[in-house]
Amino acid sequence: MQDDAMNADFDILCAQYLDGTMDEVDRDRLAAILASDPAALDALRSQLVVSGALARLRPELSDERFLGAVLPHLGAMADEADDDFPARVRKTIRVQWWRRTTLAAAALIILAGTAIFLTTTLSRGPVVATRFHDDEKSSEVRMGERLVFDTGVTRMEFSNGAVVAIEAPAELSVRSGDEVVLEHGRLNAWCPETAHGFRVVTASATLTDLGTSFGVTAERDGTADFMVMDGKVEVQKDDEKRLIERGAALRARRGKRLSVVAFEPSGFRRTWPVASGIHSTRGEVVTAPPGTPEYLAALENDHRILVIPERRDLRLQAPLRADIVQPGIYESSRLLGTHDVRPGKGKRVRSYLLRYNPVGQMKSGEAKRFEGSVTFDRPVLGIITASRKLNRTDALLSKAPLPPLNAQDTELRGLERQQHPPHDRVELSADRRTITVTFFADQSIDEIRAITRDN
Repeated sequence: MQDDAMNADFDILCAQYLDGTMDEVDRDRLAAILASDPAALDALRSQLVVSGALARLRPELSDERFLGAVLPHLGAMADEADDDFPARVRKTIRVQWWRRTTLAAAALIILAGTAIFLTTTLSRGPVVATRFHDDEKSSEVRMGERLVFDTGVTRMEFSNGAVVAIEAPAELSVRSGDEVVLEHGRLNAWCPETAHGFRVVTASATLTDLGTSFGVTAERDGTADFMVMDGKVEVQKDDEKRLIERGAALRARRGKRLSVVAFEPSGFRRTWPVASGIHSTRGEVVTAPPGTPEYLAALENDHRILVIPERRDLRLQAPLRADIVQPGIYESSRLLGTHDVRPGKGKRVRSYLLRYNPVGQMKSGEAKRFEGSVTFDRPVLGIITASRKLNRTDALLSKAPLPPLNAQDTELRGLERQQHPPHDRVELSADRRTITVTFFADQSIDEIRAITRDN
């Protein structure tokens, strides 16, 4: 820093920036100081690192507990004389204690020890994720970036393999490739083994993934709900930790302990399909509602063909026998084939069951026609239509045991190659992402299984 006057001016500007009270004129002044003085940039970096530590603490802490927890870290974080920087921050904390929540919110966007810059001309953190919009156009997401979602459902794929779907309206900040801050809104996430430890921070508690599919809802008043569709997570609020597994839910509120709430995942009906790899559906083909694998396996519906997510992040140990592996239209005798989806180095796959499973049984001769399509966010590698191949792959690809079938359903659950119309029909699009089906369902279940890439 160049002189005392500039020091004082810089300190005031930093305080305004952290407090969220900076106007455009002062923003330009601070940007100019940072651009011209490397020492100023280092000083702001130090303050942001400390602010990041403050952001991890909870508003329920008393003043003395808060100071006691934070101050021991300051000497290690600040590149200043022994007592100068801690003393300055101590004074700021005591004088502006009522601003702590705003200070913490500002610190959520720091780049984990790397300076955040105030203008687009200054560099930002490394790319940690890719953001996919409704039209599947993509954009990079960098560490430290704050995202505002105004419409639709957005998919984010992190470099560690985590997939996060966010429903608007929502605001989310990316602390790192392993941690996001959900300021408000709803998200679903799926984390493979490579993303274990992924964290979602809310104003009242933090969720840590332990290998799972989960949902988080954060309200503006600090209330947050955590639900586990599969696997398990750890939720921490202050010094309280809870482990919850699939089919369970917790609620966190400011000033209260964690509480168990009913598992009711229907609020994630828009984000869950996106996090599961389903881009869209049309007609009488619809995504199954969110739930545990056991719930999905037992679903019945008289009026729809349900798309049920099964296993993902699966490395094939041997070729997987399929009936369809190339784009085109398939019906009658062409529905059944002999092809292999082959394993490959680093290759992982996902599986989906397209199922018509009526409630009870229809009367003989009451065939119904169902038509629709599903589009995935990954290319389809193979489609299984034959009953025997479906039976053989259940144990490998289903996440939960499917309901026991009678002898007729076991033999007829796949699609038949009728010699006379009407014919069941399957079409795989040229880009290999969309499957369009026509089922003529009689008394039994009608199913096919889709295998897509996972990476």
